[in-house]
Amino acid sequence: MKVLIAGGGIAGLTLAHGLRRAGIECEAFERGPREGAPAGYRLTLDADGGHALEGCLPPDLYERYVRASHRTPSRPDVAVVIDSACRELTTAPHIGPPNDGPDPHTAIDRRTFRAILCAGLDGVLHYDAAVEGFSADADGVEVRLADGRSVAGEVLVGADGVGSPVRRQLLPEVEIVPAPVGALGLFGRSPLTDEILAGLPEVLSAAFVIARDERGVMLSLGQCVPRRPGPQVAAPYMMLSGGIVPGTPVPAPAEWTADTPARMHAAMRDGVAHWHPAIRGLVARIEPATLFSHPFRRLDPTPPWRTSRVTLVGDAIHAMLPTLGKGANMAMRNAAVLRDALVAADRGETPLIDAIAGYEADMRAATYPLMELAADHDRFGGGGLRGPAPGHPAGREEVQA
Repeated sequence: MKVLIAGGGIAGLTLAHGLRRAGIECEAFERGPREGAPAGYRLTLDADGGHALEGCLPPDLYERYVRASHRTPSRPDVAVVIDSACRELTTAPHIGPPNDGPDPHTAIDRRTFRAILCAGLDGVLHYDAAVEGFSADADGVEVRLADGRSVAGEVLVGADGVGSPVRRQLLPEVEIVPAPVGALGLFGRSPLTDEILAGLPEVLSAAFVIARDERGVMLSLGQCVPRRPGPQVAAPYMMLSGGIVPGTPVPAPAEWTADTPARMHAAMRDGVAHWHPAIRGLVARIEPATLFSHPFRRLDPTPPWRTSRVTLVGDAIHAMLPTLGKGANMAMRNAAVLRDALVAADRGETPLIDAIAGYEADMRAATYPLMELAADHDRFGGGGLRGPAPGHPAGREEVQA
């Protein structure tokens, strides 16, 4: 069997490693350059994604991932909502299987993670190689690349993101849903030193945090402090997103000019001007050159389609808002499930179409409920989780979304 993978993102690369580890030939075609486009800084990992990585990555790359991951926080199983004075309002548990052991899955710098996933795929992963379309029949598939080449195989997996050309041809009725999340689509990075870390309130190091005030200013904060620093690992930082007064325009990526980062940084400093000094300091130390905006888009759950030699994984079929921190994790989890299905088919244990159909049914059952939960961003990701903790001086009206 030869598997063709459209897309060199998290799902496609996890699948490529898993197939290679199982001895199945594959090629992955990434439309972008080696560096890729910015899509955030800190990526939350949990047991769904981490277990998939353990099963798909070669042991040396998996160990590299563990070493580069964020150090284990004191409250790894929750996200915390706080007020502008760093007082805890409420928490939300992470969703998924147990995430324990000596090195539980936490988070990792996206650029570091991409370098790990791309390693060891020479001759398999092709950059600047966009898949524009495909043809398929009972005997195989052929993909058409933007440079005019064609490549043949037995299976095509569309792992080419929310705007997937493979999905557009396979399921043309599926519509992309714009999903504005306000200022939380504005990302920046604030460097962390041992001195800064020692001066932070405990809650800012204990978990992923969403801070908010009575004006509706919301700021998400996520530490990225590697377990074992090294030359191939990002230096410690706090990822920050949001933090500006509602109604302040955040330009779309194509509209950014040379002075936009400075203006956005000033808006963030103004937004938290009366907040806890530790948060003000983190915002003040943002490196303006690291600021960018990301336009989120999502899909609604797609009804079952007729199974063929062409299937979909990751954002190409279940793009969701980052509300629950599950999008990338389910992409990896589903890539591992698809790998297992293709291995069973390659070994003659299951007919190919039945194996792919089994993967698709499992993907829908595991992922579609999360897509619907994540779409309720104002409730779950906007700092409106149920009101203050017992004894908190804030009134309920202050903290409701």
